[in-house]
Order: sequence, then structure tokens, then C-alpha cells
Amino acid sequence: MSLSAKINTAVRMNIAKRRLESRKIEGGTGNPLEQWGLAKIRNDIKSSKELKDLFGQRELDRELINEYKLFRFRELVRYVMENSPYYEELYEKAGIDSSRIMTYKDLEQLPLTEQKQLAEHPYHFLCVSRKEIAREFTSSGTTNMLKRMAYTQDELLEIVDSVISGLKMAGMDSREDTLQIMYPTITATWDPGLVLSKACALSGYNSVINDSLDVNEQLRTMREAGTTLIIGTSSFLYELSKAARTLIKPGELGIKRIICSSEPLTPAMREEIESVWGCKTLRQWGMTELGLANAIECAEQDGFHLNNPDFLVEVIDPKTGEQLSPGEEGELVVTTLRRRCMPLIRYRTRDITTLIDEPCNCGACLDQRIGDIKRMPS
Repeated sequence: MSLSAKINTAVRMNIAKRRLESRKIEGGTGNPLEQWGLAKIRNDIKSSKELKDLFGQRELDRELINEYKLFRFRELVRYVMENSPYYEELYEKAGIDSSRIMTYKDLEQLPLTEQKQLAEHPYHFLCVSRKEIAREFTSSGTTNMLKRMAYTQDELLEIVDSVISGLKMAGMDSREDTLQIMYPTITATWDPGLVLSKACALSGYNSVINDSLDVNEQLRTMREAGTTLIIGTSSFLYELSKAARTLIKPGELGIKRIICSSEPLTPAMREEIESVWGCKTLRQWGMTELGLANAIECAEQDGFHLNNPDFLVEVIDPKTGEQLSPGEEGELVVTTLRRRCMPLIRYRTRDITTLIDEPCNCGACLDQRIGDIKRMPS
């Protein structure tokens, strides 16, 4: 790389770092993911005259956050009706008027967005010109439907910001920490290892990527890098733990947390992993079409803390579409409130869960959690 290219890269990195709200969240100030989300909402209110007039003098509480999300939802509906060929046609046929959406119950007026529709006509959801697209990701997830999503540079930075906050909540709270990233070779057009390593670089944390199936090579990397946190797919980490059982003692390597993602983690798998490494194992949930990193457990292991400012979530009866109350099990439906490239409104995840609206023992009391997640039967 030439000197000018190195300087340009350094400048871009410094600009990106200054824009990361997660870098301002210090340890010991409550749940870092919740603190990050509240800071994002406060900054949003501060920078918008309309939001400032509505909410500027009020303290953030659950009621205000719900009102804020409904405001953003109405804005988003107007935006997609002007910019998304898919939603423009869908909502005009349904006679949707965004000004009539005043409560969460009113959301039922809007048709649900099906995964099949996104898979078959991805660019009908596009709301910006092609030249604004920074990256496109393709994933089939667990539905075997190939879905393509596009993101702008700003949206990618928002994803990195939320990833850093999630890592802080998981226990990455020191510049001495090192995240060991273990994702086997994948066929999707995005690499979670690269996203995570980029997030660590921007936040000032250390990371190392090792996708080897050789347990001795993984252990050697841990010792050399001073690994304190591990992240990878649930099945990969489970098999690695079984292989490492006779090679290490629990707590020997100083691993603080293990984060399992991309696949379900059964209680038996979690028990095996925790007994080998001598630390808590946390689950992470996300979908490529929703921005990769959407929710993660805290050390209390009592539900997934959502990326609160970015998503409006509902749980519905998958057969009737009726909204369900917190604690009732149904299908998770998600609206991406802050996306401008390819926003999704009332997107059916085909994941079954419950909403948890009560405070968490970790100290978070204004964010939202979802319970255990399982796939909807085909």
C-alpha cells in the first residue's frame, strides 16, 4: 500500500472512530448495550426539531421510547412509499395512511413482509441509488431462500457500532481483552469474522481470527494472543469444547466469556461448553437481512437484549397475524427503523419467541428483550 493510501485509510478510520457512540460507553455505567441505545435515541431527538418539540423536555422511559419508535415508524412508512417500488405498490393497494398509526395495535393495519417476497424481488425494496450501496450480502439462513440485502457505508458503520456495544455487554471491557473469532468457512457473501475484527479495530480492542478445526492450533492461538473472549457458531464451539476437555482445566486459559451465534444452543451444549472453559456462554441472535447482529444475552442469561434504537419488534400469532402480549409465544416480526437503503417493515422472521418487557437483573430497565428462540415448523 502506498503512503497516500495508508494516510487515506488512517483518516477514514479516525473519522469512523469519532462517529462511534459505543466508544463513549464506559464500563460500570449499567448495561453497555442499553446505554448505547439510549445515547442513540437522545442524539436523534437532539438533532431533530420535530422530535425535540415532541420529546425534548422529557426523561427517557419505556413510554417515551415506544412513542419515539412509533414516530420513526410513521416516518419510515412515508419514506418507503416514496422510494421503494415494493412498498409503494403494496401500501397504495392497502390504502395505508401513516398518520393513522398512533399505537402499536395500529401496526396491524399494515401487511406483513414475507421472506419469499424479499428473496424473489430484492431490488424492489431498494430505496437509494445503486451508487450509494457499499456492500451487498446474500444469505439463505435456515429457510433455504436466497435473500440479498444491500447496505450503505453509514449503515455498515451503524452495524459495527452495535457490535461493539454487544461485545462490551458480553464482557469485553478492557484494552487488554482479545476476541478470538472462530467461524468455519462459509458460503455466504459476507464473513462475520471480518465484521467482528473490523469492529474490534475501530473500538481499540484486540482480535484474532482462527477457523481451524484443530483443537491444538486453537489452544495455541489462545495462549499466544492472550484470548479472553471467544465467538463462533454454536456447533463449532461445542465440538471444539468436547475436543479440549482433556487438554485444559476449567479457567486455565482465563477465558471470560464465550459467545455462540448463528445456530441454536441447547442447554446440554451450553453446559458442556461452560464446564470445559469455566466461564459463562452467551447466545447471540441475528439475521443477514436485519443487519447481522440484532440481539445478545447478558451474563444473566435471561433473554436476548435487542438493539433497541434500530428495531421495532412485535410477536404475532403466525396463523392469524394478531399481536400477542409480552410472555405469549408467537412469531417475531421486526421493522428496521433506521435503515434507508433497504428497510424492512413488519418482516416475518419465522422465529418463535416471546417479548420480555420487564427489567433485567443486569441493570437494564429501558431496553427490550426476547426469550428463547426456536424455528417455526415448515
